[in-house]
Amino acid sequence: MDWGLSVTSLDEVKKLLDGKVDPEGLEINSELYEMAESIYGREALEQMGIDAPARPTDSIVQPNGNAKHEVQMPVEPIPQPEIPPPKPKKRSWWIFIPSLIITITIIVNFVRGIGWILPLCDPPNSGTVCQDKLILTRIIEYQSPDSWSQTMQLELLEVGISSFLLIVMLFSIRKR
Repeated sequence: MDWGLSVTSLDEVKKLLDGKVDPEGLEINSELYEMAESIYGREALEQMGIDAPARPTDSIVQPNGNAKHEVQMPVEPIPQPEIPPPKPKKRSWWIFIPSLIITITIIVNFVRGIGWILPLCDPPNSGTVCQDKLILTRIIEYQSPDSWSQTMQLELLEVGISSFLLIVMLFSIRKR
């Protein structure tokens, strides 16, 4: 009956199982050391002062065609797949900046009026006087005095557009 023991004798295995093995014998015999390591654990062997014997490198024995001798091929470790680093999160500045500019324009139109910055309505030598605030629902007829009003007069359209743009700005600031 073959127990798979090539170098180690059956008496040494019995001594190992009984706990009567010589520590120097374990340090010399790698098969016996591996058995002791699987039975008692590496930590227990290290506490007893037993060092692991030098182990041969892992290799695969492959036949060399029709030749009578065998060639040992070194075992190559399987490379672990590389995990790509996570993409850095970035903000949507191309949405944030235009919505910020439009919101600032609406606020300036409400507080001071666009006519204060750009006199769009008053042509030179005109008898009609335009106010400073441009009414957004009549922006197409910006040259008419009816398209202008006093500042600090809030319209429903201005509130809706400003609220929408503020929400868009908040969502564009968060990182994706």
